[in-house]
Amino acid sequence: MRRRTGCGTTVRQAEQAQRPEEEPQRLFTEACLHGLRAKLCDEVDSLDSYLPPQVAAMARKVAEELEVPELATTS
Repeated sequence: MRRRTGCGTTVRQAEQAQRPEEEPQRLFTEACLHGLRAKLCDEVDSLDSYLPPQVAAMARKVAEELEVPELATTS
């Protein structure tokens, strides 16, 4: 059984995030994905708990720029 942290993140994913590769495109992609997940799950404050500081900072910026769409109301 895979242990999970918040919002579906597995412990393995969290451990891999602790050791990101130095490739800039990979860091940026990882930050975008983590920022999106954090925004959708309302867990932006938890980014520092499982990401390296550089990736967490980029992910936080991504999350800040995203807007959660409001559901359209029908009349």
